[in-house]
Amino acid sequence: MTFQVPLTKSSLDVHSLGKIEGWHYADGVEQYCGIPYADLPKRWTRSVLKTSWPDRYHDGTQLGNNCPRPRVSGSDSSPMNPFIPVPPNPTFTRTPISDEKSALVLNIATAQQPSVEPAKQKLPVFVWIHGGSLLFGSANYGIYDTVNLVSHSKTVGLPIVAVSINYRLGLGGFLAGAKIAEELKRDGFAGNGNFGFTDQKVALDWVQRYIENFGGDPNNVTVVGQSAGGVSIGHHMASNHPMKFHRAVCMSGLGTTLRALSVEEHENLFQSTCRYFDVDPHAPDALDRLRQIDQQVLADADSVIQGVPTGTGNPCLDGWFYAHDPQELTEAPSYVESFMFGDVHDEGVIFILKLRKDTYDTVRATLIKHVQDESFLNFVFNEYGITPDLAQAVLIDRVCTMAADAVFKIENYQTGIDNKRLREEGALFKYHFDQRSRIHNVLQGKSYHGFEVIYLFRNLDTELNEAERAMGSDLQTAWLRFVYGQAPWEEESDTSLWKIWGPNSEEQIETEEEDEPIRHYSRFKRVISLGSGGLWERYLLGLDALVLRKG
Repeated sequence: MTFQVPLTKSSLDVHSLGKIEGWHYADGVEQYCGIPYADLPKRWTRSVLKTSWPDRYHDGTQLGNNCPRPRVSGSDSSPMNPFIPVPPNPTFTRTPISDEKSALVLNIATAQQPSVEPAKQKLPVFVWIHGGSLLFGSANYGIYDTVNLVSHSKTVGLPIVAVSINYRLGLGGFLAGAKIAEELKRDGFAGNGNFGFTDQKVALDWVQRYIENFGGDPNNVTVVGQSAGGVSIGHHMASNHPMKFHRAVCMSGLGTTLRALSVEEHENLFQSTCRYFDVDPHAPDALDRLRQIDQQVLADADSVIQGVPTGTGNPCLDGWFYAHDPQELTEAPSYVESFMFGDVHDEGVIFILKLRKDTYDTVRATLIKHVQDESFLNFVFNEYGITPDLAQAVLIDRVCTMAADAVFKIENYQTGIDNKRLREEGALFKYHFDQRSRIHNVLQGKSYHGFEVIYLFRNLDTELNEAERAMGSDLQTAWLRFVYGQAPWEEESDTSLWKIWGPNSEEQIETEEEDEPIRHYSRFKRVISLGSGGLWERYLLGLDALVLRKG
């Protein structure tokens, strides 16, 4: 299965908005794209729910625009990741452009046929939040096209409505500072920065108001995110103003994966941004002058200003969006009915490019600057076999494993322990994705960050063999069962169980004891046990500095 070819156009009336045209597929799935969910009058303000369409019409047969992202190798961020080479969907003949004011759009695929007849039942809603370090990505990328997933949902009798959303990224989506906070207050808003997150909330507000027109149930919404998408979900769980959802799936990213910066750190970043563009950060018109900077020039400057190879978007602990620091979140809020999360086997390969020039001495110096505890660092290095005499390739591999454990896997492990309510309710589900890639690139043979998305959306079946496609169908069904409020795999009373996908298109449920030779949970426990009194937080800051070159 690759991209399906629509049979014909479809159209329906959306209450209070007007007529929308889209695509009708052979199995009855309908798709409506580029739907604007918010108005954005200027850069660095809150987006506002869009409640009207020009001329009461929207052409949903084409994709909308993208939020500005940094260009890679001199060209706009490619919609085709070389490690997950899903091409653009040829159904959409118009190539999306980057335009910050018109890019807050969403795409819908529905198992209902709302253009043919009114919905007979309200279907669960699956909302996809793309990853990309809060810096890259778009819901418009071919890999995230949801038609195949929705078709599968019909086949297995678990029909859904799928929504994928854009949100602001990088400096355009997460810059904060006193000037921004003051202007927001003058304009009748609140907070400081976090525009990408509040965009996500507005998108879910749109779902609440309009998704019934497409056959969806606004009272049965599951948010699903990979990497920064999962991070986003985790940060909303720590928010005073979260997007409205009922279940959550975090794939290779939790609220603890990417920290929110303090107001003081953001003020420094704001002033650095001003100085980079020769703007006086204290001038009354500083924001207006920054708004005159071309959107692509601003996006491209992100990594230079942060002084890192690629950087990330930076959430802000502004005292308004957040109820508390996501790093302190121990349990999902009471409104979360069920929670699924997991990781891939080789998460650490995303750090290789950042570490390729490091030596034992530079790794140690960066970490000790933050950890400030020789005995703890010696203990961790001993756990991972990191010694001065290692060949550089072996050293980097072990440092990547150490970083991936701390940033992804130990946090997942601890989240499974902390969520007592959901665990006792049988509503907590954990997985590891170990399936190896056979795609011909430098990561062939690895189960790398983002690779599992191929199996969820099934838009690159040409790269999968029969056994892999069968496992992909099972994975899709598991996610759909979860969206329906069911157990995604067989329920067990043992809370130490993890679902394991792969490595050879196999599926099993194993206890942590059975999986110990692969995952080394006992090492997780030992590292966590020594990280008390703020030591763990300092260790994470050190890894942040090491793998992202921050600080």
